[in-house]
Amino acid sequence: MLIFLIVVFLTLKIFVLAPHFADGWIYFYFGKLVADGATPYFDFYYSSPPLIPYLMGFLHAVFGFKLNFANLLPALFSAADVVLIFVLLRKKIGGFVWIAIVAYLFSFLNFATTDYFSEAHPLTTFALAGLLFFENRKFFWSGIFFGFAGLTKLYGILPAVFLPILLFREPKNLTRFLGGIFASFGIPNFIFLAFVGREYLDFIFFNHLDKTVGIQKSKIFSFFLAKDFLLLAAAAVPIFLAKNFRKFAAPLLAIGALAIFYAFFADIYYLYLKIFVAIFAVALAIFISGDFRKISQGVAVNLILILVLTNSLFALQNYFTSQTQKARIENLPQIVSEIKKTEGELYGDFEITPLVALLSGKNIFKNYVDTNEKFINLGIIDSQKRAEELRAGGVRTILTKNIVGEKIYGLETLLPEKFFSENCVIQKSFPIKNDYEDNAVILWSCE
Repeated sequence: MLIFLIVVFLTLKIFVLAPHFADGWIYFYFGKLVADGATPYFDFYYSSPPLIPYLMGFLHAVFGFKLNFANLLPALFSAADVVLIFVLLRKKIGGFVWIAIVAYLFSFLNFATTDYFSEAHPLTTFALAGLLFFENRKFFWSGIFFGFAGLTKLYGILPAVFLPILLFREPKNLTRFLGGIFASFGIPNFIFLAFVGREYLDFIFFNHLDKTVGIQKSKIFSFFLAKDFLLLAAAAVPIFLAKNFRKFAAPLLAIGALAIFYAFFADIYYLYLKIFVAIFAVALAIFISGDFRKISQGVAVNLILILVLTNSLFALQNYFTSQTQKARIENLPQIVSEIKKTEGELYGDFEITPLVALLSGKNIFKNYVDTNEKFINLGIIDSQKRAEELRAGGVRTILTKNIVGEKIYGLETLLPEKFFSENCVIQKSFPIKNDYEDNAVILWSCE
């Protein structure tokens, strides 16, 4: 049954497999840099703890860069998630594990977020492994995997922060749990802090506190509720009718920690909810494996099962009718072909330039891979100085992603508009369909 569900999920994803405009390509390029001997923070700017560049470096060293594998990798992480749920939760709750697997694997959020790679995918796998090892009282390994989640992105450690409450009367197990976190999270961070210095804390923590808001949280949560409302509604049954909340204390504490993060951290993305849905699905399955007040367990299970399956059906319909064509890079071969004709290094928009560089065999100027406009807004990137560096370095090829109308809008999110008007001409423009913001990729030839 498990293999069948995974095959169905992967088949559905393969059916719509395509490259998308996304920041996920920067991680594959970081992997290439690490495989070639580069070190995060020294040889390229990276704004999170160091696990992902090294994980991607390992994958690049073993497989190289394969576009189809890169497109499928997020779905493979989700498949690993449900294998973990099955193996580590089946003995605890028996057949109820299938509700957790279906609720998570076939949610709209999981379908939509596995269209492209991000840190959220390995983070979810690691944090989920940490929670499930905790449920099976393997506390050292639980700490190890929670530490890996935090070493992926700092919020990955949050599901673990309240769990020591459950171990206060078990000092040996508390020591094992905290020891695991220290081994996989504390030691690597101390090593990088020692070598990089105070700036390391800016990279992974302080810069994020000042981060400008990309998308309003209200819009993100409204979108989530609209697409997976029935999944959340399914929780109403056990919340109001379950007898023993102690049985699912660990996932509830993990969800509580994430809820506080979502409430107070300004710059939330839809991808950040992936770990919430995974833990929520586990909690739901543990919920319904217990006893209920006023109604029989059978009635409660049937009601929840109807809600979960209906949510999955709506998720499939919404995903295939409204999501699969969003932000696709439909003219990627043509862009790569044009780039191969150019000379020298590349620079450009982070949603496409790393991918084009990998496919064309080009290098990105000074390893300036992550050119997110937020780094300009925060003052981490001085766009005027960056423009001067590009001129001095003789960079002739720049890729931008913009709105093209009566004029070209959005150039300033990468470099000053004056730089383009004085130094560059449009070599070719490639139309974009169904993007969230832009309608063209522009290839610039600069002096």
